[in-house]
Formats: sequence, structure tokens, C-alpha cells
Amino acid sequence: MTAPPSTTASDIPSQIHQLSVPLPRTADTSLHLHLTIEARHILLFLTTTSANPSIDLSILSIPGVNTSSTTGGEDVVNPMRGGDSAVPRGKVGVGSFVYAMPSLTNKKETISTPLIPDMATLETTERIARILARRLQVPVYLGNSMRLTAMGGGGSVEEEMGVIRDVVEVVAGVFAKSRE
Repeated sequence: MTAPPSTTASDIPSQIHQLSVPLPRTADTSLHLHLTIEARHILLFLTTTSANPSIDLSILSIPGVNTSSTTGGEDVVNPMRGGDSAVPRGKVGVGSFVYAMPSLTNKKETISTPLIPDMATLETTERIARILARRLQVPVYLGNSMRLTAMGGGGSVEEEMGVIRDVVEVVAGVFAKSRE
């Protein structure tokens, strides 16, 4: 008699969720989340888009890669080679990409490292990644190119903390439902 096949973490399929929510205190800017829940980690990308062409945040450029005629011949500095990204007008940089994992010895601590640093988004990215890793107790890969300057207060600390809280609540809710 043979034992029934056991399921391993690699047998569990990925779950992909794409969500869009309007940013508070803005007329036309939305926050977009692309969440992939794997068996042993989550992968999350955050970005903002605006319907207002004067602050078009939807056109992404990858620093150091695309220097074709669409950038107007302007040089794009790669942040990995030092300095912050110099992205041409009308474009948004790729943002920061951070890895965070919960500590194995203390559930209240996390370990994180920036894989792609962008000074404009690094602090927020690390904060969200650490909170999610601590709360969900799984490693988190987080890419963030959110620009909160279109908010009523220009992306003040209070507005930024509200967005962080909203992102954490949404991701934690989706994660909890996926584990049921």
C-alpha cells in the first residue's frame, strides 16, 4: 500500500492580485498594487498613475536602459552607479526594490536590504516591506515607484503614513484570505 502524495510548498500555485484604489485627497491619482503570493514569500509592486497630463505618472522609464529618442536625447543616470536618478521630464523612475524578511529569533524584528535604491522612494519602500514581513511572517520583495506629490498636502508625512497604512491593510487582508 502506498502513501498518498504529500503536497509541498512548491506544489502550491501562485496567486496574483491586481488592485487599484484612489489616493485620498487627490482628484485623479490612483494607487496600483500588483501582489503575487507564493508559498514562501510575497512579491508586491506599487505605483501611482494620474489622469492629469501635467503630472502624468503612468509612463515608466528604466534608468540607464532606455536612452532612445523618446527621452529627448537626455542622459539618464543609473542610480546603481552612484547618485540619484536623473529621469527626464514626464517620466517616472523605476523606483526602489527592497527585500525584507522576518527575523527567525525575534518576531518583532525584520531584516531588510535594498536591491535597487532610489533615494526618492527608498525610505517608504523599506518601511512598507519591513511592516509586511513582520506582520505576515514571510519574506517580502517590494518594488515601489509611488509618487505622492499629487496629494493635497504634496505628499506630507501624514499623507504618506496614511498610504502606508492603507497598503499594509489591503495586502494583509488579501494575504489572510489566500491562506484560508
